[in-house]
Amino acid sequence: MRAKNKEAFLATFTGVLHLPITIIKGGKLEQQQTTDAELVLQLKNGIMSAGAMLYERHKQPVYAFCLRMTGDPASAQDAAQESFLKMLSKIHTVEHGITLRSWLFSTARNEILMVMRRRRTVLMEPLEEAEEVSGPLTPLRVTEDRQISAIIEDAVSRLQPVNREAFLLREKEGMSYDEIAAITGASLSAVKSRIFKARSAMNTMLTPYLDSGGL
Repeated sequence: MRAKNKEAFLATFTGVLHLPITIIKGGKLEQQQTTDAELVLQLKNGIMSAGAMLYERHKQPVYAFCLRMTGDPASAQDAAQESFLKMLSKIHTVEHGITLRSWLFSTARNEILMVMRRRRTVLMEPLEEAEEVSGPLTPLRVTEDRQISAIIEDAVSRLQPVNREAFLLREKEGMSYDEIAAITGASLSAVKSRIFKARSAMNTMLTPYLDSGGL
C-alpha cells in the first residue's frame, strides 16, 4: 500500500472510531444488535461512525483470510486495509440483497490478486490441475499446541490457491456455497469441487499425524 494510502487509512479510522455512535432505535443506543445492513445504510447516509463499527466487526476475519492467502503479514495488511478503504469510498456499490461480508471478502480477494501479481506470483491456477501433495509434513519441534496449529496451517498453505480460498471461506468463515460462488465468481459446481479437493488433500497430509496420535 502506498504511504499516503496508509496515512489516509489510519486517519480515517482513527478519526471515526472516536466519533459518537449515532445509530439509535427506540431512543436507545443498540451497537451490538445493529445489523450489517443497518450499518451499511447509515454509512451510505454519511454516518462515518457506522463505518468504524463495520471495520471493528470485520477487520480480523478479513485480515486472517488475506494472511492465509498471501502468506505474508505486510501484504495481508495492505490487502485488508485497501479493502476497508474501498468500503468507505464505494459503499454505494453494496446493493440491496448483497451482504457486506460477501462484498468485503470479494474485494479482499481482488486485492490479494493484485498483491500477488505485483509479486509476480501466480495465485489462481487451473481448476483441472490435481492437488499436489508432497507427502507427510515434518513435525515442528515446539510445544504440542503450537505444533498442531503449525502443522494444520502448513497443510492449508500447501493447497492449490483456488482450492485454499474456497476451503477457508467454507471452513473458517462458515460461508455457504452460494456465498463462496458469488465471492470467487466460480460456478456452484466448481466451488463444491474445489472444497472437495481441498478436504481430500488436507486428509492426505494430516493422516500420518492422526495415525501416529500427533493430532
